[in-house]
Amino acid sequence: MKYAKVDTPNVEGFARSSGSGETHAEGIIDAQGVEIIPPLTSILIDDITGSTALVRNGREHLFVDLSNGTIDTNLFATEKGYQYAEPFRCNRAIVEVDDRWFYIDTIGNALFGETYDFAETFHHDRAMVKEGERYRIIDTAGNTVARMPYDQVNPYTATRWQVTNIRGDDYMSGFVDLDGKEVVPLIYTEIGMWQPEVKRSRAVIKEKVGYLDEFGNVAIPIQYAYAEIFDKGKARVMLNGREFFIDPEGKEVVE
Repeated sequence: MKYAKVDTPNVEGFARSSGSGETHAEGIIDAQGVEIIPPLTSILIDDITGSTALVRNGREHLFVDLSNGTIDTNLFATEKGYQYAEPFRCNRAIVEVDDRWFYIDTIGNALFGETYDFAETFHHDRAMVKEGERYRIIDTAGNTVARMPYDQVNPYTATRWQVTNIRGDDYMSGFVDLDGKEVVPLIYTEIGMWQPEVKRSRAVIKEKVGYLDEFGNVAIPIQYAYAEIFDKGKARVMLNGREFFIDPEGKEVVE
């Protein structure tokens, strides 16, 4: 069959395929070009990790084993999925059922004997979970690595979480590492989204703006009266009443 598009195969040889024609359809082929899941308009292929696909079927998410050849598509009409799911990482996947989050292993068994108000995907054998107003870091066995006494905890990069305490109208943020150790004190009044393409994030201390690196360290001094996020490799800033553009190293560049 001719496909409109075939993604780059993963290490197991599986690739997402898109059917030809005006109607969007997605499926999966193996390394020999055999259709494991034929292109269907009723599903979306969110991820293929190893020989497991995460498939969105309407409002449900299913993990599908691709290792046994062609899938009977009746599966998508009969198999109940999860309210939400993310791909397997560290042989664990986070799923949501009835607004509760928990982890499963690669054969679908629930892990750790507990559920959470919120949880994130494992990375580097660590994940952040939340129950009530309490955050903590767990390892892949479900053990608590660290409790985080902060009002807010958010992913930043693969090795850092952004942590924030709220005091009245003041939001003060810093960073902890994968073991919950505070590696950057809570001195920032604002930290923007991480921009992986330039490896920088915008940060503010008392109305002065600069940029941080992937570890939360200052990469471009917190000195500007005004600074934008990076766009196409440069950012507009203002220093001493003068506006100009800088690159991710903080060097001035032409507009």
